[in-house]
Amino acid sequence: MDEPCLYDQDFYGWTQQQAKALEQRRVLELDWQHLQEEIQALGRQEYRELVSRLSVLIGHLLKWEYQPEQRSRSWFLTIREQRRAIHRHLRQNPSLKSRIAEVLIDGFEAGVDLALRETNLPLRTFPEHCPYLFDDVMADNFLCDTRQDWEG
Repeated sequence: MDEPCLYDQDFYGWTQQQAKALEQRRVLELDWQHLQEEIQALGRQEYRELVSRLSVLIGHLLKWEYQPEQRSRSWFLTIREQRRAIHRHLRQNPSLKSRIAEVLIDGFEAGVDLALRETNLPLRTFPEHCPYLFDDVMADNFLCDTRQDWEG
C-alpha cells in the first residue's frame, strides 16, 4: 500500500525500493502497475530519441538541399553527427527498426519545422511528404557527403 504513495511522493525513493525488491526477488513488494508504466515509458523515450535525432538530420538535409548558398561547416557536422548517432541508437535498440516508416514520418514533420525556423524559406518550399527513403537519409553520400572532410 505504501508503494503507490511512495511512487507519487518520492519517485527516486520508489525506484531504489523497486530495484532492491527486484534484486532480492521479493515479488510481493513490487509495484507491478507502476513498473509496467515506467518500462513502457522507457520504450517511448527510445522512440522519441530516434525521432528527435532524425528530425535534426532531416531538417539539416532540407536546409542543405533548399538553401545551398547558406551551406556551412556547422550544417555538415550536424548531418554527420546525427547520422552516426542514429546508427549507434539503432545498434543499441535494433527492434526500433520495425518502426522506421513511422519514425520517418514523424522525423520529417519535425525536420520541416526545424528548417522553417532556421531559414527564411516559406512552407511551400518543402515537400508535403517525405521525399527521402530512410536508407538514403542515412547514407553518408546522400545530399551532403560526410565521408570526406568539409570543403566549403
